[in-house]
Amino acid sequence: MSYSTIRSVPVRALVRAGALAAALVLGGARGAEGDDPQDILRDVRKTYDGIRDAEIRFTERTRFPQSTLEQRSAGTLYLKKEHKYRIETDDQTVVTDGETVWSYSQANHQVLIDRFRIADNAFAPEKILAGGGGDYTATVVGKEKAGGAECVILKLVPRAESSLVRTLHLWVDRGDRLVRKAVITDVNGKETTYTVTDIRINPGLSDSRFVLEIPAGAEVVDMR
Repeated sequence: MSYSTIRSVPVRALVRAGALAAALVLGGARGAEGDDPQDILRDVRKTYDGIRDAEIRFTERTRFPQSTLEQRSAGTLYLKKEHKYRIETDDQTVVTDGETVWSYSQANHQVLIDRFRIADNAFAPEKILAGGGGDYTATVVGKEKAGGAECVILKLVPRAESSLVRTLHLWVDRGDRLVRKAVITDVNGKETTYTVTDIRINPGLSDSRFVLEIPAGAEVVDMR
C-alpha cells in the first residue's frame, strides 16, 4: 500500500473515522423510520466538537475498476486538532504537524518531506468523522452493523463537478454518532473501504507524536 505525499494530505490517508474541516451545507430527503440525514450529520459535527484528539485502528480495502485486483491492509490513525495526523501501516508512516508532511516508506527506506496543504477538492482525515466536510447531497440508504455498532448508512454525493470523489458512504453509529465505516468511490471508479476496529477519544496525545523521527540511514527527499 502506498500513500502519495503530494501537496496535500494524501487522499487515501483520510481515515475511516476523522473529525472536521468545514461546515456542512447538505441537502437530501428524509430517510426511513425518521432518520433525517441533515440531523444525523449535525449530530456528527457535535460529536466532533467534543474531540481534542483520537487514536483509531482501522482496516483498509481497495478495489480497482475493471479488475479483480484488491489490496488490503490495516493501520492506526492518530489525530489532534488542528491538522495534526499520524498514519501508521505495516509498510508506511505518514505524519504531519500541520505545517510539514513526512512520508516514510519502509520498502524504499526513504523519507519524503513536503509542506502541508489542504486543497479544496482533497480529503483530510478530519473530514471523515465530520461527515465529509463539503457541499453534498445526502440521503439515508440503509442500516447495517459496522465496527460492532448499529449504524445508519448515509450516501453523500458532491455537488462540485471538480470533486475527486464520486460518492462517499458513511456508516454512522446510531448511539454515539461516530463514523464506524466509510466507502469512498473516486472519479476513476476506485473504491476504498475503511472500517474502524477500535477508537479511543481524547487519550491526550503529545505533540511529539506528530513529528517524524527520521530512521537512521534513510534517504531524505525534501520537496519543500
